[in-house]
Amino acid sequence: MKILLTGFKSIKNGLNSSETLINSILGNYDKFLFTNDYSTIIYEIDELLKDNKYDYIIMFGQKPLIKNLRIELICKKEKEILKTNFNIEKIEIYLKKNNIDYKLSENPGTSYCNFVYYNMLKYIKTRGFRGKAIFVHIPFLNNFREYDRFVNLFLEGK
Repeated sequence: MKILLTGFKSIKNGLNSSETLINSILGNYDKFLFTNDYSTIIYEIDELLKDNKYDYIIMFGQKPLIKNLRIELICKKEKEILKTNFNIEKIEIYLKKNNIDYKLSENPGTSYCNFVYYNMLKYIKTRGFRGKAIFVHIPFLNNFREYDRFVNLFLEGK
């Protein structure tokens, strides 16, 4: 099973918690950090998915002011709404079993997170890509008391 983990590169004067999370996770996962540039993101998605080799794509982005994980069920572009093709019930069972605080969300934002998610799901839908994709918003690291536990559980594959 091939898994791709993505986050976003930190910008000049700040640390992106998704980059920190991605860099913390060890194991046999491909990892990629998106550039904070709309036109570059489209190119990056095309390059990442052109070989159709991923079974699962788990994307992370930081969201200010939240204190728990937000599992994004949808993404939007104008009036078009795309839904994740991930099995949400399985994710919920895993998070509940491991006492990870989360919320299901239909608010992927209006910036890079939504843009990446939308273009990833659009690619999957229109090009016959076999993998499944989900976007998870994480808090700033200092607001996420379960960060270490989340990383450890992810590593253990539970």
